[in-house]
Amino acid sequence: MKGSLGVIVVLAMVAVSLPSQVMGQTPALKIAYVDVKRVMLESETGKEARKILSDEFEKRKKEITRRQDELQKIRDTIEKDATIITPEARSEKEKQYQTKLKDYQRLASDYQSEIQQKDRELTQKVLKDLEEVIKDMGEQDKCTIILERSQSGILFGSPTIDLTEKVIAQYNRTANKKPATTKK
Repeated sequence: MKGSLGVIVVLAMVAVSLPSQVMGQTPALKIAYVDVKRVMLESETGKEARKILSDEFEKRKKEITRRQDELQKIRDTIEKDATIITPEARSEKEKQYQTKLKDYQRLASDYQSEIQQKDRELTQKVLKDLEEVIKDMGEQDKCTIILERSQSGILFGSPTIDLTEKVIAQYNRTANKKPATTKK
C-alpha cells in the first residue's frame, strides 16, 4: 500500500509537470532514488552501528548462557535426586527452579528490549544524518524528487538515477568530518 502510494505520487507529479514542460514554463523533472538499506549496510557509520549492536548482543548472550547453564544444573539436580530426597525438599527445589526460571525469562526479555531500543536509536541517528546528506545532494544535483528504493515501490530504476553509491561516499566523508560519538 505504501509503495503504491509512492508510485501514484510520482505519476501524478509527472502528469502535472508534463503540460507545463511542453510550454517551457518549468525545468525538466529530475527523479533519482537511493537504496537506504544498502547505505545502512555499506556505509562506515552503518557498519559501526552494526558492530556496536553485535557487541551488545554478545555481552548479553554470555549472561543469558550463564543463566541457562545454572537453570540446567538445578533441573539436573532435581531429576538426579528425585528418588532420594523428601517430597518437601523436592518441592522446595522446584520452587527455587521456578523462581530462577522467571528471573531468567524476565532478564532475557529485558535484554531483548534493550537491544531493540539501542537498534532503534542507532538507526534513527544514521537516518537523520543520512537525510541531511540526501537533501544536500538533491539540491546540488537539482533533483525534483529523490525516492527511497524499497519504500517507494520502485521495481526498476535505471542505474543512471541511482544515487546510492554517491550517497554512501558523501555520507562516509561527512561522518569522517564529524567528531566521533561516544559509545555507551
